[in-house]
Amino acid sequence: MSTVRNFFILVVIFVLFGWGMVSFYNASIDISQFLSDDSRSYVFELNVTPIILLIIVGGIVTYISYSKKQKKGWAKSLLLPEEFEESDEREKQITSRACRAAYISMYYAFPIIISLLLIYPFINNTMPYYPILLFLLLPIIQITTYFISWTLNYKS
Repeated sequence: MSTVRNFFILVVIFVLFGWGMVSFYNASIDISQFLSDDSRSYVFELNVTPIILLIIVGGIVTYISYSKKQKKGWAKSLLLPEEFEESDEREKQITSRACRAAYISMYYAFPIIISLLLIYPFINNTMPYYPILLFLLLPIIQITTYFISWTLNYKS
């Protein structure tokens, strides 16, 4: 089932992106500390593992997606998700319901995630990248809601 595969690929890509952003955030903290204290022996330290993994996984997914849909042109093959390529009316209805559910989930997820930002001043010293993780929850919640709704509607 390609929807299950696409769901897990998207979650992995978002997790790798989040890991990469946390690495960049830690590097930016090191740079700001170096600029304020010239006695440090190094400028910054950057973990490039998530960035390299993101480029590899993203490149493979892009290549496979483009090679499957090469006749449609680069814009449709790279920018239109595979989930939106329905072949009949039933699949269009399932996709429509799943998109509606994902849209509605943002009405609940967004205020909750913004409210969780109120915890940030208390954990600023131990987890300074907390806002990055919270904002990456938004697309992961949306993708998860879409996948669950699509699966439930497909089985019924």
